[in-house]
Amino acid sequence: MLAAASARGRLLPSAAAAAACVRHAGHSKWHNTRFRKAKQDAVKNAAATRFSAAIRAAVAAGNELAVDDAISRAKQAGVTKDVIDRAVERSRNRGSLQEVLYEGTLGGGVIVLVEALTDNPRKTAPPLRHLFKEAGGALGASGSASWAFERRGVLLYEEPPTDALLEAAIDAGADDVTAAGEADGADGGEGAVVYCEPTSLAAVRAALAAKGYTAREESRIYAPTGALVALADGEVREAAEEALYALGELEDVEEVWHNLAPLLDGVE
Repeated sequence: MLAAASARGRLLPSAAAAAACVRHAGHSKWHNTRFRKAKQDAVKNAAATRFSAAIRAAVAAGNELAVDDAISRAKQAGVTKDVIDRAVERSRNRGSLQEVLYEGTLGGGVIVLVEALTDNPRKTAPPLRHLFKEAGGALGASGSASWAFERRGVLLYEEPPTDALLEAAIDAGADDVTAAGEADGADGGEGAVVYCEPTSLAAVRAALAAKGYTAREESRIYAPTGALVALADGEVREAAEEALYALGELEDVEEVWHNLAPLLDGVE
């Protein structure tokens, strides 16, 4: 099982990737405070990412009822008004913006993809380049990082991953079905996650809907194709984490994908 990792709050290890995390002896008040804050930020950012994606999908589909529902659920989850308004505005103005995929590396061998929506790629690139450089890496050319990821379509369902759902999904053209807590690109809750080719998302969703399965979320992710990079806690890891967070906060950035393995809870 692969592990998809996004800097907007999703650090999603498979069991194998989690086992590869490096133990680091020694603790400090500063470290523990930073560790707790990072976990809190991850939860908050995961909700923002999840509901922003739901809003964008609803706007793209032209379904205003779905837009209203996504906004309502985002508010209930504590997503800020600024994040919601930005997701709606950028989705409605998407036609005037250019999708750009930036690729680079950070210190310690961490490989990164940055999805951006911009009206001026020349304006977007310099702050990205600065953050990569500050973290001991570099912004690279096309193909310098994308080779380490594969594009996957993801559908999340409330139903558990039963044999019936698996059979229906495979018949619909899906590649795999897993429990949400084990999933790449999922938020770890209950239910099932269906994987498929990105171009097959609509067809798989429609085929499963015809059999009574309604997707609660859908997305396209970049999943690392190899083992995640396990960095012990220290200056290199801290610089990488700070860079990933800062990249995700840039105005034109939609999503940040990387292959940095998360530290296990309680392992520092």
